[in-house]
Amino acid sequence: MSDPAPAPRARPPAQPRWRRGLFGRVFFTFFAAVLAFVTLASIVLFATAERHDAGWVEAADAVVEAHKPALLAALAGEGDLEAAAGALAGALELRVAVRSPDGAHLAGDPATPPLRPLRPRQRSRLERGAPVMLREKSGEPQLAFPIGDRAILIADTGDHASRRMRTLVLGVVGLVGLLGASAWLLARSLTRRLALLEDGAARIARGELGHRVQVDPRGDEIDRLGQEMNDMAYQLGELIRGQRSLLTNVSHELKTPIARLRVLAELLTERAETLPDHPASARIRKGAVELEQDLGELATLVQDLLTSGRLELSGPHASPVQRTPIDLAPFLGRLGAPFAAELEVTPPGLSLTGDPLLLDRLFTNLLSNARRACPQGHVWITASGAATDVTIAVEDEGPGIPPAERARVFEAFYRLDDARARDHGGAGLGLYLCAQIARAHGGTIAAESREQGPGARLVVRLPLAGPPAPVL
Repeated sequence: MSDPAPAPRARPPAQPRWRRGLFGRVFFTFFAAVLAFVTLASIVLFATAERHDAGWVEAADAVVEAHKPALLAALAGEGDLEAAAGALAGALELRVAVRSPDGAHLAGDPATPPLRPLRPRQRSRLERGAPVMLREKSGEPQLAFPIGDRAILIADTGDHASRRMRTLVLGVVGLVGLLGASAWLLARSLTRRLALLEDGAARIARGELGHRVQVDPRGDEIDRLGQEMNDMAYQLGELIRGQRSLLTNVSHELKTPIARLRVLAELLTERAETLPDHPASARIRKGAVELEQDLGELATLVQDLLTSGRLELSGPHASPVQRTPIDLAPFLGRLGAPFAAELEVTPPGLSLTGDPLLLDRLFTNLLSNARRACPQGHVWITASGAATDVTIAVEDEGPGIPPAERARVFEAFYRLDDARARDHGGAGLGLYLCAQIARAHGGTIAAESREQGPGARLVVRLPLAGPPAPVL
């Protein structure tokens, strides 16, 4: 275990939320983005808005009047009508066409639509030599200018409208891009820091209680959250160190008096054997034997509690597992012999890396439970290897475990209904400890039914070589 991490530092007083912090950062970022969006949208709309009013018509009429002599000369055969129409179109920045009073195309853009139907008032105005603007509920306005009495100039604003629409589209794309860039910058700044917090929380959850998240002491809510995580890791480390110290002291304080009591029980048993035959002497001898058995169960219970506590406090990523190579055939054969268990290991030279003492406790508990469930039946222990793990199963011919109870039997102090009596089992820590030992080795344990006949099947799956355990 590494040196204790420094104690948490005193945090400066929090700044007002509107002034400093994540709230203000999010608020002002979005406020600035929306303000910029509204401003640019106003500029785009102002730039693309076409004001087809009387002033615009007068300006267009002035341009036409300036080019009218060239148009009249061309109509009289003294110039190029196409060139004159093109020059006027460039000056107006509109699509124009010269047509005869009966609608025949004379020059200009042939795609320019013909003159729309005129009302009597508009026709009278056009005959007097004044320009006429034709509007419709849908579409762009159309201008008509008389060129003497020989032709009519038609100016269509449709092409100009398409240019304005392109400008509007580009403006909208730019506005959306602005909002997207603002949101991206804000999201990146937040998620990058949250990712650091996520990584720090994951490392602390894996047992690296010495890890600390880098924070700004005068930062915002995210920095304060990181500081709280650092304080939590420090407090957890102190708690685990205190619990380990307590376990060490309890181990010493409990084992010593239990050992003394067992010695006294053995002396009492030996002394009771020398007493003359008498009913009272028989009761004393029986009581001495039961006392020795109870002390043995108490010593086992204390050892289970201490082992379970160490595994619980250490966890799978910082466990006290001493990993050494274990040849399974002789190892399981030695454990199964006291219980008359039939052994099968496939392949014969199968081995794994683990803690011999803890695995001894695991399989001894499983074999003891199996033999207790069927005192006169068969008990089997089988081991088979795969590419990355080993499966070890302990089976018996007892009554088996009901499907509804197969997950709960691995809970602490849980016993099946038919095994609650003292004569049928212990305190209910055996399978719970087995599950802890399996997890400490990076494996699993599960209760299943036998494929052939009644009985229980407890399956332990362990990796061939467990990962190294980091130290806190």
